[in-house]
Amino acid sequence: LGLVEEMVSNYKNNQLSSILSSTAHPMSFDAQSVWLDLNTLKDFLKTIEEETALHPEYELKNFGVRFYYAAYPKKDKWDQQGYEDLAFMLTDPIAKDYEKLHTVIAIPTTEIDGINQDFDPFDTKTYDGTKPTNTALAIMAENHGVLCPPPFSGSGVWF
Repeated sequence: LGLVEEMVSNYKNNQLSSILSSTAHPMSFDAQSVWLDLNTLKDFLKTIEEETALHPEYELKNFGVRFYYAAYPKKDKWDQQGYEDLAFMLTDPIAKDYEKLHTVIAIPTTEIDGINQDFDPFDTKTYDGTKPTNTALAIMAENHGVLCPPPFSGSGVWF
């Protein structure tokens, strides 16, 4: 546990401390971890493989997943158009407190010209690494996890 514990402590003592002491964007607490269901992750990976297998002509290879650090938007947007994936959280007793908290978002990647490139398995126009230009960008991503905190009690975390 030595290195892992040190790295988690480094985050808490540096990045998290900076977030909590920020005067520009004050926050009373922030998430320190994200738990993801193993079956959800397996389904995510399986979908990447299944969708790209439908298009062998692109010869995609070396798939991966990039985890972006992200933060939930303000709660007043959650029931607006474009935020439908968050609307259910308004009634969830724990998720309703996710406003502005850190999370991670998983995006599929594939090797294109020797670079691990983000892409959307559902959109063959991205199979060359081109980012869609649609302003309402909707791509395959995974963010159905549980933040900690909240809740503090019974969280199961070691660090």
